[in-house]
Formats: sequence, C-alpha cells, structure tokens
Amino acid sequence: MKQRNPAQIIFSLLLLSGMILGLVQPVSVKAQEAEPQAPGITVDPQVLEQIDSNSAASYWVDFASPVDSPADLKAAGSMDWSKRGWYVYEQLSKDSARSQANVAAYLKAARVKYKSFWIKNTILVTSSDLTALNGLLSFPEVEAIRARKDYQVYEPDRSQALLDNGVNAVEANLSHINADDAWALGYTGAGMVVANIDTGVRYSHNALVNQYRGNQGGGSFSHAYNWLDPYNEYAIPTDLNGHGTHTMGTMVGDDGGANQIGVAPGADWIACRGCNTSSCTDVALLTCAEFIAAPTDLSGNNPNPDLRPDAVNNSWGDCGIAYDGWYQTVVNAWQAVGIYPIFSNGNASNCSYSSPPGLNTVGNPARYGNVTGVGASGTSNGQYASFSNWGPSDVPDTVNAVPGFEYMKPQVLAPGTSIRSSTNGSDSIYQTMSGTSMAAPHVTGLVALMWQAGPCLVGNYAATETLMENTAVPVIYDDGSPATPTNDPNYAAGWGEIDALAAVQAAAGYCGDSTLDGTVIDAATGLPTAGAIVTITGLDPANNRTVFTNASGYYNAAVDADTYAITAARFGYSPLTETGVVLTTGATVTTNFALTELPVSQVSGFVYDGGVEGGTAHGYPLYANLTFATTGYSQTIYTDPFTGAYEIELYLGQEYNVTVNAVPGGYTPFAGTYTPDSAPDAQDYTLYVNPDSCLAPGYEVPPALTVYHENFDASNGSYTPSGSPGIEWEWGSPTTDFPGGCSDSGNCWDTDLDGNYDNSTSQTLLSPAIDLSGVSLLPGDQLMLEWMQAIHIESSTWDHAYAEISADGTSWAVLWQNSIGTITSPWSQMSADISAYAGDPSIYLRFRLTSDSSVTFEGYTIDEIEIQIDPADITDEIG
Repeated sequence: MKQRNPAQIIFSLLLLSGMILGLVQPVSVKAQEAEPQAPGITVDPQVLEQIDSNSAASYWVDFASPVDSPADLKAAGSMDWSKRGWYVYEQLSKDSARSQANVAAYLKAARVKYKSFWIKNTILVTSSDLTALNGLLSFPEVEAIRARKDYQVYEPDRSQALLDNGVNAVEANLSHINADDAWALGYTGAGMVVANIDTGVRYSHNALVNQYRGNQGGGSFSHAYNWLDPYNEYAIPTDLNGHGTHTMGTMVGDDGGANQIGVAPGADWIACRGCNTSSCTDVALLTCAEFIAAPTDLSGNNPNPDLRPDAVNNSWGDCGIAYDGWYQTVVNAWQAVGIYPIFSNGNASNCSYSSPPGLNTVGNPARYGNVTGVGASGTSNGQYASFSNWGPSDVPDTVNAVPGFEYMKPQVLAPGTSIRSSTNGSDSIYQTMSGTSMAAPHVTGLVALMWQAGPCLVGNYAATETLMENTAVPVIYDDGSPATPTNDPNYAAGWGEIDALAAVQAAAGYCGDSTLDGTVIDAATGLPTAGAIVTITGLDPANNRTVFTNASGYYNAAVDADTYAITAARFGYSPLTETGVVLTTGATVTTNFALTELPVSQVSGFVYDGGVEGGTAHGYPLYANLTFATTGYSQTIYTDPFTGAYEIELYLGQEYNVTVNAVPGGYTPFAGTYTPDSAPDAQDYTLYVNPDSCLAPGYEVPPALTVYHENFDASNGSYTPSGSPGIEWEWGSPTTDFPGGCSDSGNCWDTDLDGNYDNSTSQTLLSPAIDLSGVSLLPGDQLMLEWMQAIHIESSTWDHAYAEISADGTSWAVLWQNSIGTITSPWSQMSADISAYAGDPSIYLRFRLTSDSSVTFEGYTIDEIEIQIDPADITDEIG
C-alpha cells in the first residue's frame, strides 16, 4: 500500500472536509517541519489535488508588490511614447525582481524549474512536490498559489464557412461601417501598428504580407520584434488554425488589388502565437502579454518597448460568468504603456449557451472594466447577432463609465456574421467566418484609424473609447434587464454598432485648443453642400485634419495655433483652396466656400472579351456591369448583352474608380480609374478569361503537366520515417478496418499498418529531395501538389496531423492540418498551391502526427503524391 507523508494526510483531510461542507474554495496549508506560514496565503485546491494524484504539480506563485516600493505607473500617462514604454517596463521589471528574489533563490536551491514574469508579478513553477510548495508558504511576499488554467480561442461557426478565392472589392461589412468613407478622408491607419494574440498569422498571405512590419522589401523579412511563438515551434509567423490569419485580415488586410478586407489597410501588424490550436495556455498568453508591451527577439530576450503596437486584438477568453482577474494586471500594464486592449465578448456556441445566450454570459477578460468588450452584429444589417454573448459584467468600469451603466458589456458591436477575410490555407485564399472573434478586429482597426485622425488620442484609452461609443449607431434590443429599460444601450448590443466615419471625424475634431470652422454651399443655388470634404493642412503636420460637412454644410475641427491651407471639395464640384489662414491659441477662425458644379460629359463605349491575356483578342461583345464610384457617389450600369455597348453621364474632370465584371462569369474583373476629359467622351474595356476558374462559356483548360509522381506501389519512394519513442510509419497495405487498404489497392505509408498509433507519439515521414529546378511557370500557371490521405485521429485539441513543405529541410510551411473535432475521413484527394517553389532545385515534403497521453485511433495514411503544372492557357473552343 502506498504510504503518504503527514502533509499529504493534512491535504486529504482538508479536501474531505471541503467535500462534506460543499465548499469549493482556496484553502491554506501548513508548511512541513513547522515552518511558519505567512498569514493570508491561499492555495487553490486544484494544486493540492494534482500533487495528491501525481506527487507533483505545476502552479503559479503570485506576489504582492513590495510595501515600500510599489510600482507607480500613473506618471506614465504624461510621457512621450518612448519614455512611457520604458518607464512602465522598468518599473514593473524592478518591482517583480525585488518581490521574487527570495523565492527565486529558494526554488533554484531546491532545483525546481520556474519562469519569472514581470507584467504580472508571478512565477510559474513548472513542477514541484508538496515539500517545495510548503516551503513557499513561509515567504511573506507570497500572496497566493494558483492553479494553471487554459483559455480558448473563441472559435467561429465553421458550419457554413466558405473558402472563397473570388474578388469582392470592398467587403460589405467594411462599407457598412463606413470604413471606405474614412479611407476617402485619408485615414487608413497609416503610421499605426496593431497586433493580435491569437493562433498565429500566415504572414505571406497576399492581403497581409505588405502590412507586416517585418517585411523589409525585396523579399527580405526580419521576424525579430515582430513575431513571437511561446511554444517554440515556428521562427516565422505561422498559423496552424486559420483563426489568427482571419482576425488580422479584418484589421489590416488589403492585397493591393480588389481584395479589401481590412478596416485599417494602412497600418502595420505584429503578432504573438498565444494559442497553438484552439487552446491557449496561460503561460503562452502571459508570455505574449509581455511581448506586446515590450517586443523581443525570437528567443524572447532583449525587450524593446519602443516597438510595441498601438492596439492589440484578443479574440480569446473563457466561459466564466464571474470576474476572473488573472489577466487584470496585464491589461493595466498595457494601458499604462498606451496600448489599447480589445477583447471578444465570446460566442454562445463556445460555451454551450442557448442562442441568444442571455444576461451575464460575457467571458473573461472581456468582462473587465477597463477593456473594450466587443459583441457581434450582422454582416451589414446593423442588428445584434444572436450568437454574441451578453453583459452585464460583475466588475464596474472605473475609467469612463456612464453613471448607471458602470457594468455595461459589450461596449460596442461590430459586424461578425459571414465575414470574409484571409485564411491560412494559401496566400490567395479567403474564408468567411462568423463570431465575436470576427467582430473584435473591426474595433482594433478602428482604433488605428482614430489615432491617425486624432494624434493626441494615442495612448488615451478613456477618450478613445468614449468617442467610439458616442459615435456608434444605436442598436435597439430588449435584453430583459430592468437596468436598461429603454433598450438603448442594452446588454446585448452595448452602445451600438461602430461607425468608422463618425468616429474618425470625432477623433479629428478632438485634438487642439482652437477651432477652424465654416460652411460650404453651392455657388449657383446658395444651398448647403452636405458631405463636402474639407482638408485642413498646417505648417505642423500634427495639425492636419480632414472632416466632412454636415447636412447644413457646416464643418469644424479642433486644432492648435498654426497657419493653414484649407481645401473644400465635393463630388461633381471644382475644389477651392484658401491659403494663409492664421489661427491663434484659443481663437475660432471661420472660412466659407462656394463651390461651382462641374460640366458633364456623355461617356460611351464597349466591353469586349479579350480571351486569354497575352493571347489573341477576338473582340466578342460582353454582357457586363460597370460601376463608376468616388467619394459620395456610386452608380452601376449594364452593357447591351448583344453589342457590349454602354452609356453614362459623368462629370468632366472628375476621377472615378471603375470596376467592370462580366455577367456570365469566368472573367477576371477590371479595376482602375477613369477621368472624362472631353464632352462627349469614349472609353472601352476588355476583360480576360480567368485561367483559374475555367467558367467562361466556350473555353477549356488544357491538361495539366505532371512533374513528379509517386504511388508507393513498387517501392517506398525513398521516403524516410522517424519518430519517438519509436518509429511507427510503415510502408505496405493497412490491414485495419480503417482505411481498409491503400487508395489504389497497392501500397502506401501508414502510421501503423495493423493497429492504432501510440499515446504520446511524435511521427514524421520525410520525402527525398524533389527537384523542381526545371519548372517554369507562365503568367497564370499554378504548380499544384496533390496527395491522397485517409485519417482517423482525435481532435486537434489533443492530437495533431500536418502536411508541410520546405525549400531547405529546415523551415516548414503548413499545407494542411486537422481541425477541431475527431476526424474520421476516408480516402480524400488533397491539394495545395506550391507555385512559390517553382524553380527550386530541392524541395521536401513531410507528413507528421503527434498525440497526447490518451485515446488513439488508426492514424494517418498517405498515398499517390503528385506535383503538376496547371496551365493558365485556355483553349478557345468558339473561335
């Protein structure tokens, strides 16, 4: 029979008494060998339970600040950006070092592994027995022993997720919140940096690569201080889940063409991989918290607060219905250094709530009183989305609450339904997802727009959130709470749905001790001109502002004393500029404008079928729609389906953004600009067949060209298996019921030909070097990798399968990975675009499977690997 020491007996009695009394509370434990215990130290029962079961536990040691030198961060708010960041970092670092010194020395002497943190005054004990834990209870600086806790990515609803490679121009969710109108004022987030703590980011995605701060141009990247993986798996920004790539796309995504998916496409981004799958470990989240406040090199060393982002998106949390302050000191530190914290409210489906979820369902840390909690609305309907978790919180807002609404959650809504954004599958694929995870990054992008518009707001959480709430569009909803009898605001929709245009105009008018104002009218009629753009340019660029006139033609902007040039412009009118406008401190200067309407031109032309771009254009007429748009104007017309002709009346000298789409489909849309310069004027457009879709009537794609093929029937293909604790990959024919043989009835590779894979296994199958040096792609060609696989493994929460590719055998890119839920997938053909590797003298493929300590299945089976060129050349069957 196993013998227990006296301390274990004490623990068992405490646990038993707690069970009898029905208590689920932290308990205090006496130290062994009569060591004195500091009063008030609590130990979470889960820690003691783990020690009792396993003779060891991992836990947190929380500290109080030193009584004689607590970290005082209030002074930081009056400092400039650099001094503010370094001051907070140094104060917290010194505070934690002093608090933790004695305990760190004790753990080191006891040979107990640990990790210290400064953003939260705590030490993670990797593993210790009860003796070591009891020794900690004699230190008066120890405040508590806390259990480990994992958080979750607020996984979106993927039941109707759509992989989409189409071109949607400005997404409906962005135009709905008027983000494009904010861009028209020049506010794109330029000069701002946003970040996410998420599942990582596919940095090479077409919509993200140019905004990545680590992009040095010319194909060169520097990932230090721009990326951190606390799991120590990837030295380059990588996303095995897709969630982080999607949220980042909604913040800043823009491929430079017609895929405009991000609220702040002019901002830069950095990222920290706080979640390795849909689960986020506490140590990774805390490591990321420090990285956000003071970015580091790839090893997590040499922090530099100067490189911190302006705002951080957190689409993760828990399903707690009570305040859990584990991350509170992190949020406090972020605000002290001037970083704006945004958190998703959480989804009903993640927490097994009904839909709608009802009151008090918002998770942590979104329920904190000093973060912007974000709920979801429809794509573009301005209505609350029923999956979005509700407030109120149980901790008050002590920063900028409206009296009577101190417990308000969410603060605002943003579109979170069927949001199209970047995904991790390839550099050119997009996906629609729904959830508060999709809503929150809209707000993060909005902060970037607002801080560009109002520079004095940078680092000012309270003023920024207040402006955001005050400019939100009310969403009336009956949450059933007596605290919100008017249903506006309410605990489902907060203060309403964000309005990017209104928010940036409010931000632009916020900074300054003096005022510029005036009216803009139509010179011919004398009527007010609403929606005119007024650009205010000072000698000091910090005073530059751009605002719109209201329905009365009135504009105003708060600015500092300076000499200004003011330009008024509106669609269809000749702009006017007033220079040398002198504004003194505390003064108001009024400058009025009377704009003259431009003459019009009758524009006509044709839309033609150009066949394959670069080939012979035969000039068939096309039935197409044309959209002419500029700020304050958009009109769509159609060509004659038989002649391809169109006609429209446009203003002379006015530049228009033009998009042309073929109604039959299968053609690459045209996107460009056009300015009529004569009356009348003519402009033709030619559309070319899309070689990827092969949907254009009368065209077909020639057969693909195979450059590598291996079916494993005659040999193992010179693929190399490896693994621990032993090698499980085997070549042959599986004898288990699943998959019941190879895909072609020959031989293949399987993680165990006659059984299940093992617990706690790590298995790799590596290809030989594959020579692609002779592969040359024409414009529009794709180099495609295809393989057959069958898989039966546990959920990606525990077991993981990957297909990966490398150009050097060291740095690997993920082509496929398993998703949430146990996978039972019979033989399926998989494919991935590997065009980026064309011309490489040696590329490598590898297939991996890892598992946790329990529950196994038949595993991972690979067959029929092929690399082929899919030509863009399309055969014209009509002509």
